[in-house]
Amino acid sequence: MKNDMWEVFEQQREFFSTQKTHSIDFRVKQLKKLKNQINRYEEELLDALQKDLGKATTESFMTEIGLVYRHLDEMIKKLPKWGGRKRVSTPLFLWPALSYTIQAPYGNTLILSPFNYPVLLTIDPLIGAIAGGNTAIVGMSEYTEATNFVLEVLISEVFPEHYIKFFTTSKELNQEVLSFKFDKIFFTGSEKVGKIILEKAAKNMTPVILELGGKSPVIVTKYADLEIAADRIIWGKFINAGQTCVAPDYCLVDESIKASFLKLLNERITLFFGNSIKNSSDYGRIINERSMSRLINLIKQDESYLVTGGDYDLEKKYIEPTILSGKMNDSLASMSEEIFGPILPVLSYENLYEVIPFIKKQGQPLAFYPFSSDKDEIEFLINSVNFGGATINDTILHLANENLPFGGVGTSGMGSYHGIKSLESFSHTKSVLKRSTLLKIPLMFPPYTKEKDNIIRTFFK
Repeated sequence: MKNDMWEVFEQQREFFSTQKTHSIDFRVKQLKKLKNQINRYEEELLDALQKDLGKATTESFMTEIGLVYRHLDEMIKKLPKWGGRKRVSTPLFLWPALSYTIQAPYGNTLILSPFNYPVLLTIDPLIGAIAGGNTAIVGMSEYTEATNFVLEVLISEVFPEHYIKFFTTSKELNQEVLSFKFDKIFFTGSEKVGKIILEKAAKNMTPVILELGGKSPVIVTKYADLEIAADRIIWGKFINAGQTCVAPDYCLVDESIKASFLKLLNERITLFFGNSIKNSSDYGRIINERSMSRLINLIKQDESYLVTGGDYDLEKKYIEPTILSGKMNDSLASMSEEIFGPILPVLSYENLYEVIPFIKKQGQPLAFYPFSSDKDEIEFLINSVNFGGATINDTILHLANENLPFGGVGTSGMGSYHGIKSLESFSHTKSVLKRSTLLKIPLMFPPYTKEKDNIIRTFFK
């Protein structure tokens, strides 16, 4: 397989050298092809997502395929403007001259996507790679076999592998592919694997974008609308059975409202998924036995904090929506790592100021969700927490706005994409200054005189 992938890599390098991908018209045509293929295989993709992750059709369209359509439409419409030359002003002392920037392709790119949103998190970065004028080798998670099959078919039908190649990853194959000298690497996944990729990329001085995760907190203050907060937190936490990188990881709630808030959370779980959640077609499944074992172990260790849920079925890869209740100074096992599953610790605080150092101990979160109707509280929280992106009085939805760059900071990642940021992340900015040859102005050339010195100083002061 190594030789096969190396051959593809070499073919892509050769194809990129022809500069065919540089044309904006070429890129737009490829994006249109991609949209047509997604549309053509929409039903097959929805079926595959149900097989791999137990996702409801509505959920899959809303959180994956629908967003892909939006991002493709925007890039197709705006790439001619975004990707063209951009004039910038030229200081007077450089006249006569013209200054502009060009968004130039990196070249050969590698995209590695995760299992949890295998359509969205595979196609979204590919949109950026195509828009940037690059070739792409795209590695998909080995855990989403059905979705991978459909994606490989729809890609291979219209894109030759010397331009775009999809493959299913494995630990061994990843090691081999990461040894190739790519011009840009885009990875979505865990912090642990992200560090490995960063280390390997450094050997080739390859720039990387890392979309990682972390423990994304929710804060519910006493001034929050509790019913709205309960609706939106339960939705954001348990969509895709909690396997979302920006899912609320834990909830910090004012002690004075905790009891009533816990009651509302329990009511919303029943309202959304019914009394027999295991049989609900609207509730997803855990990806594999390894993840099941890890999550079950967390529930067992935190059994004394259990409020609701905790049931599971190994054969069906089902874990019931689970709520834990404790205080910030309690030692919950589920607070020792990113949960990435349907377990929500609800921890009480007495003073809003004490939540800031607590959050900082968990690392920089990918997402942050403060709930309050008090503007001063919101401003305090937004300015005090270092996060990748935030949704105020809701969860996850900042991710759905293609005009907002999406990415992490520190332990939750580096770099961002979506909208124009996808183009910028998959291209580098060339700066060009063109000087006129019609006039000779020897002001900067020796020999220097007092007169020259005085004139030069007027431009810089």
